[in-house]
Amino acid sequence: MKIRRLGVYGGTFDPIHTGHLVIARGVVEHCALDRLLFVPSARPPHKQGHAIAPPDDRYRMAELAARLDPRLEVSDIEINRPGLSYTVDTLDELQRIYGASTRIYLVLGADSLLEIDTWYAPDRLFDLATVVTVPRPGKELAGVDPRWGDRVTAIHLPEIDISSTDIRRRAAQGLPIAHLVPEEVAGYIEERGLYGDCAAGEG
Repeated sequence: MKIRRLGVYGGTFDPIHTGHLVIARGVVEHCALDRLLFVPSARPPHKQGHAIAPPDDRYRMAELAARLDPRLEVSDIEINRPGLSYTVDTLDELQRIYGASTRIYLVLGADSLLEIDTWYAPDRLFDLATVVTVPRPGKELAGVDPRWGDRVTAIHLPEIDISSTDIRRRAAQGLPIAHLVPEEVAGYIEERGLYGDCAAGEG
């Protein structure tokens, strides 16, 4: 199938959780996307110094979550790229892979959008993709730089206040997480012993 409208949802996904899936499905439906790619970052520039699960584990968890919906896929484009992961490089490469006729929709959380001026080449992000955001609890889009505000499509979805940070803490304490992540992801975390000795950091 020719992909004419492609969603790109990047992140650490440490781990991917139910909130990510709600956002992904909401964006797919609202923007009439043919496909949405989860793009786990290998070495996020903004999380240098934070301990995160190995890229292969985060990719596998995203795979387990994505297979619940045929419209969702996972890309290893950043995991396989040497050096730091910059979103503009990912968009450039995806445009080359899918072709000039494919329109790309970049999914950003409201918290990321509020910090977009600290990202590498933010102007180019808006040239390469239609930027879609889903406001998070406590994050107001009124604080977005006026340069970007008129170029952002905001989608309002049911608020699901789940954080990867809390999931990691719960896993480290031996508390249940099956209500926060897909069942197969919870099983993978337990099987691999992820987060057993590290629950710090943001996500």
